[in-house]
Amino acid sequence: MTLQVCEKGIADFRLLFESVPGLFLVLLPDFTIAAVSDAYLQATLTRREHIIGRHLFDVFPDNPDDPSADGVANLRRSLDLVLATKMPDAMAMQKYDVPRPDGNGFEERYWSPSNFPVMDEERNILYIMHRVEDITSYVLLKKNRDELGRLHEELQKSIGADELELSESTEEVAAGNRHLHALNRALKLEILARGKLEETNRELTRQLKNNIEKLEASNKELESFSYSVSHDLRAPLRAIDGFARILEEDIAGQLDEEGRRKLEIIRNNTRNMGRLIDELLEFSRLGRKELNYGHLDMAALAQAAFNDAASAASNTATLSMDELPVARGDLTLIRQVWFNLLSNACKFSAKREQAHVTIKGAVDGDMLTYTVSDNGAGFDMRYYNKLFGVFQRLHRVSEFEGTGVGLAIVHRIVTRHGGRVWAEGAVGEGAAFHFTLPAVLRKDGREDGREDGNEQR
Repeated sequence: MTLQVCEKGIADFRLLFESVPGLFLVLLPDFTIAAVSDAYLQATLTRREHIIGRHLFDVFPDNPDDPSADGVANLRRSLDLVLATKMPDAMAMQKYDVPRPDGNGFEERYWSPSNFPVMDEERNILYIMHRVEDITSYVLLKKNRDELGRLHEELQKSIGADELELSESTEEVAAGNRHLHALNRALKLEILARGKLEETNRELTRQLKNNIEKLEASNKELESFSYSVSHDLRAPLRAIDGFARILEEDIAGQLDEEGRRKLEIIRNNTRNMGRLIDELLEFSRLGRKELNYGHLDMAALAQAAFNDAASAASNTATLSMDELPVARGDLTLIRQVWFNLLSNACKFSAKREQAHVTIKGAVDGDMLTYTVSDNGAGFDMRYYNKLFGVFQRLHRVSEFEGTGVGLAIVHRIVTRHGGRVWAEGAVGEGAAFHFTLPAVLRKDGREDGREDGNEQR
């Protein structure tokens, strides 16, 4: 009953959030779009199913036809500042054009954006709220007013003040003056409307913050509930498996082939349920585990994880590994990331005659990027949004065993470290999984992981 109430509360909150008149985006710390209001979709000419789960700057790139476009750089700078300081950041007016839905170019748009963090009780950033006001009409109206003012000044200079007083009686100048007065009145109305809109947005922001706090409480309750349920499920599961084992040992000889088959199905399913519970408990613990940062030899971690994953695989895979930049992070959790990714690579390439896994790493500005790729079964990119969800599987259990939690664990660990994870794949052609971690600057200003320009292993 508690789970149903929590799920209904989350559904009601999502409906409330999507319906608010303000322009809001909810971003994960890796800038993946998690939620969006209807008003934002309308203002940016987008559809919810086309942007949820995608990276912010993949959906809203700079206008390639505008050489002076700097919207992406300015917004990224503001979001990085929020992540670094854990404080809100209000941006200056931005020109940030939006792609037309038909793909034919961009529409000119002006915005007044602000970003603020949403944190848990340990001040870990869970989400970034991105709020904007569409001030395009205000900016264009001001441009028109300035242009009319400039023309009026030029007219004064060209014909002189005395001649201007005489010519103002002409119909053309009178019409221009009427137009200018109309624009002035419109601009005043626009300023008044904007003040009212800002007041409304402040109230909406307050309501949204309250609703986010309720959502965080619901999430904690759900996490606690799932943890308790997982523990409570162990006792009956052990009983089922124990009695099935007793039957197998005591009366297996009295059963026919069909009876033994059914008994084996019972035991296999209890073992599968046990693995699911273990994965669910592990996923639940990740939200509460304190990160213990330390120096990480990523090459050694990757090699050890591959050895463990390959020993459990049904087919022997070969490994190619480039030099990997060292990093800082929680040793236990990052080891789990490597093991989960490499276990998947070995598992999904096991049906290849020559299974091959490749590991690469690079320093990309202030981030370290690592890639695990294979030549296995791959996946259909149409179902990408399901890839990192809990208990989401893109292959049947009869094809590849697993619980559907491994990639969700990878996503949560990497996100808690301030990185992001993504993937590409094609059916029958293999897959590549990438994850990033923040680079650590040394006292001499160079990124950790490099020594005199060369990557450390």
